[in-house]
Formats: sequence, structure tokens, C-alpha cells
Amino acid sequence: MHTETVNTYNRMVGAYEQETDTFWEEFPDAIIRKYKESVRSGVVLDVGSGPGRDGLIIKNTGVDVVCLDAARSMVERATERGLPSVQADFLNLPFANQSFDGVWAYTSLLHVDRSYMNRTLREIWRVLVPNGVFGLGMIEGEGEEIRYSLGGEPRLFVYYQKEDLRECLNSYSFQIIHFEQFKPRTSNYLNFLARKV
Repeated sequence: MHTETVNTYNRMVGAYEQETDTFWEEFPDAIIRKYKESVRSGVVLDVGSGPGRDGLIIKNTGVDVVCLDAARSMVERATERGLPSVQADFLNLPFANQSFDGVWAYTSLLHVDRSYMNRTLREIWRVLVPNGVFGLGMIEGEGEEIRYSLGGEPRLFVYYQKEDLRECLNSYSFQIIHFEQFKPRTSNYLNFLARKV
């Protein structure tokens, strides 16, 4: 992950949690509801879990969740919330092949440099069991930028078009089983559920 972004999340865990904890109450939650319906048992890896907001939602359906984040402060906060948590880079997931029944990565991979996106998807594919479900949330757009929207601290945002993400998922033998988009405020969110085939 982008080093400055990780450092920002380490410094701003409290501000980030306050800013995002009510996300699914304020915006359409169909994607996470459909994800929970798709993964009814087993273990889910929450990649870029932050302080555990989505991990808790998924865990409350009876599915075991392991949180993973590159920022130490986020891992500590998710652990405090009762979620098993690991600090690691998205490019080298510290798990054996086919360890998880699902992987959830909601607006976390948008912090991955474009040149590393394929490697990140390859790692996600590797740790998923056959027929495992991958939930991906990204923001639509072109190019990338450093944004200073979290207390004025820098974060890398990399944007994609819908068809670019479809192509990425298809190239790793993911079958897209659901797609939706919504636009709360200025950003258009692109949400995918894909099954490993």
C-alpha cells in the first residue's frame, strides 16, 4: 500500500472511525446485505478492514471474520472490537491458499497503486476457496490523486471505470454475480460481488 496513506491511517484512526462508522446507515447497504446472503458460513477475510466496521456487520450474521489492514492503529482498534486482526500488506496476504470462504474489500483497494492492482487481485484469488465470494467496492473515475480529506492528511485514491474493474475480475476467473452503483454526494461507488471459478 501507499506509505503516506498507511501513515495517515495510523495517525487518524479515531477521526476515520468517527467519519465512517455510520456509512451503511446513511447510504444504500444492498451490497453488504447481498454479500452476507452469499457467504452464509465459513470464514471471511476483510482486506483493508480499518477499525472493523464491516467486519462486525459480517460477524453478526454468524460468519467468522479475520480483519487485515496495513495500518497498525486500525488493527489495534479492530482487535479491541473483538475481531481477530492481522497487520499485513495487501500484496502479500499471510495466509495459505484457499483459506477463506469469502473476501471483502470495501473501498480499501482504491489505495493500492494501479501498478499493483493485479498482484493484489491475484492474492485475493489465491486465498479464496473455489466458489468463494469476493466483495469489492471502488470509486468511479479516471487516474489517481492524493486527497487531503481526512483532517488534512494525505491519502492516495486510485479510480477506475466500471468496465476496467469487470476486465480485472474476469482476468482472474472471477464470475461477477452482482453489480450496483450509487452516488452519495459527489463520488459514484462501483460495487461488485464476484465468485471464484
